Amino acid sequence: MKLLGLQTSRSRVPVLLLVIALLAASPCAACTVFSYAVGEILRFGNSEDYDLFNTRIWFVPPGGSLHGALCLGFDGPSLQGGMNDAGLCFDATAGTSFILNAHPEKPRPPGVWTTYLLAQCATVDDVIAFMNRYDFSYGGIAQMLFLDRNGDSLIVTSGVDGEIVFLRKHGGYRLITNFNVTARWRGTYPCWRYDFADGLLRSMEVGAMPASPTGFRNILAGVRIPGYTRYSNLFDPVALTATIYREGDFADARTIDLQQALDAGGGHYLLEDYFRMTAEASGS
Repeated sequence: MKLLGLQTSRSRVPVLLLVIALLAASPCAACTVFSYAVGEILRFGNSEDYDLFNTRIWFVPPGGSLHGALCLGFDGPSLQGGMNDAGLCFDATAGTSFILNAHPEKPRPPGVWTTYLLAQCATVDDVIAFMNRYDFSYGGIAQMLFLDRNGDSLIVTSGVDGEIVFLRKHGGYRLITNFNVTARWRGTYPCWRYDFADGLLRSMEVGAMPASPTGFRNILAGVRIPGYTRYSNLFDPVALTATIYREGDFADARTIDLQQALDAGGGHYLLEDYFRMTAEASGS
């Protein structure tokens, strides 16, 4: 779960701090997001843990210079994460935020700004440029992880000083859960989900275990929260494929070719309906 559009101001600081404390203590605030870029293998994974049930998947066709995308989230639509046709992937975690300083010289970000970001950005450098254009102090930001098809990753978070922090890296693996990576006391730390995923990702990076579909699925399965994991996803930003699981069931997956889905014209579905439709179409 994450707060991609939480409206805050300086006068609301005590309220925001209470929300952060409640989220940190709640099992529903338990998302786990990772990226892996070692050798020729690039993957991006997310475990979406929340106490809402109307999970959705939708496909936004490209148009002109704008990228098409696969999006995941909740009613609204509330975009929580996704991958576009340039191979840019993202997701986010909650309970980590500091109040951001106001920058009145900049405009506020547009609407559901992550939708615009996926449409306009192809790389993590594009993401940095996009976010530097706007004043995020009114709505705040969650802690976010991005991976592009070049193997570059980016963690975006809020710093103790009230400024947005960009942590860029080439290759290796990255991991975020529900504590701020620049100040671990902001959020839930220590975190067993972080420790579990970190151990497996580190073993893959050093070659102690294969970076295989089974290995990445085991990470997602290992961090799931019974009763709260609404969906889990694994993106391949080079092949532009997505593997989706729902409600912690790792025996039933849907693998999506993003380009084929976009060529079919897009669509917006409850994730439960999408799983049923695709099962019927395949005859399973």
